[in-house]
Amino acid sequence: MTSWIVRLVLAFLALEVGICVTLLSEDWKPLRDREDALFQKLLTESRKEENLLVDKTQPDPRTRVVRPLVEGRSQPYLQITVDEQAAEDLHYPLEPEDWWGLLNHAHAVGCRIAAIEEPLSWEGEGLAHIGRLASLNTALTQFEKVIVTVDLERLPRSQAIPSYLKASAIPISNILSGADGLRQVNSVVFPTSIDFTPNTQFSFRPDASIGTDQLAILRWGEHIIPSFPLAVAMAQADISPEQVHISLGDHLRLGDGPIVPIDEFGAFKITRAKRPLYLERLAAEAYSPSQVEDTRKAITESVGALPNSVLFADKLSGPSPRTRNSVLQTIATIDTLPRPERIEQHHRMSARYEVLLLGAIAIIAGLVVGFPTILRHFSYLLLLVAFPTILVLMNKSSEQWTLFAPAVATAMTGWILAMRMARYLPSRKRLKKQSETRPPAAAIAD
Repeated sequence: MTSWIVRLVLAFLALEVGICVTLLSEDWKPLRDREDALFQKLLTESRKEENLLVDKTQPDPRTRVVRPLVEGRSQPYLQITVDEQAAEDLHYPLEPEDWWGLLNHAHAVGCRIAAIEEPLSWEGEGLAHIGRLASLNTALTQFEKVIVTVDLERLPRSQAIPSYLKASAIPISNILSGADGLRQVNSVVFPTSIDFTPNTQFSFRPDASIGTDQLAILRWGEHIIPSFPLAVAMAQADISPEQVHISLGDHLRLGDGPIVPIDEFGAFKITRAKRPLYLERLAAEAYSPSQVEDTRKAITESVGALPNSVLFADKLSGPSPRTRNSVLQTIATIDTLPRPERIEQHHRMSARYEVLLLGAIAIIAGLVVGFPTILRHFSYLLLLVAFPTILVLMNKSSEQWTLFAPAVATAMTGWILAMRMARYLPSRKRLKKQSETRPPAAAIAD
């Protein structure tokens, strides 16, 4: 067998292995994840001064989207506290007509997002009850976004998820990994009494007594229900449930809004702000239209800027005085979390150039096979180091990338085959001996 046939066979086999590994890298998730992790590590090492996010929600597998992150800013809030003092002028617990006055007051002050921690649920019948609920629904429609809650639980016999919760739920397909670790619910304790409208976002009320006070999300079948603080953050960022992407054990991303750290069970992993920027008004001080100017004056003196959101909180709903403001602290902390800024697109090298790259590695491997043993092994080792280094430099210095595994597999295949196929090449000593023993006439004839 001539040396060139051996080299061609080696180069062809090495190239074929490289192409097969390329196809495997695209379809086999473990290898694809390793490639993505290597890309992210190289990106982080080359831009240490920046905080970067590799956006894995993009549909094009040949384009990697990188988003530099910027820190969020604290937002002021108006908190209207509902407690037993409200019974002096209103009712406690509040009735629909009480909520009507509080909501109108907050809207007149200038708030555009209303977040109500207490579930809005009443029993009643007759035209009077229907009229009270109609007035409440009218007051709710004034706001751009309204976040309300329901209490959820898990029973032996599950209910069908209500349509209003289904419309407010995050699709389970938006979880990048499995959702088995999430706490599951299947029943509403008390159904809501308000109408579902396009500006309404339902959520579950965190409850320390059943262990949901730290959770960002719950699972109801094939739907993910956001917590009250998370739903408020979604409204602040003007994010729909379809734009929320979840990576359990890592983060929860609100579209172009904050990136919220969570654990594998869907609980917040944040250090809550100790001093949220807010003005607290009692329900009795924020009900009638004549009190609007007093509230505005108090806002100017306390937080300066006009709050975009009003938070209605039951002062007695917290498990202890120390944790009464935990919901507001969670919301305020989410406001300050990093969020993606501009979009950088890193395109994968075209298929033609990738094949040419693998072909160059295979040809070099074929040429090296005829070297002496020590030099051959040194050359293959150099090849294994040189081409990945070139790929690293390409990833760092340009917005192009290619897979690492095919290049390494091609060089490794060439090395292994060279150790097996070198025996089929004529040895240099034999060639030298044959040239010395040839007759002079034959040498002249050649």
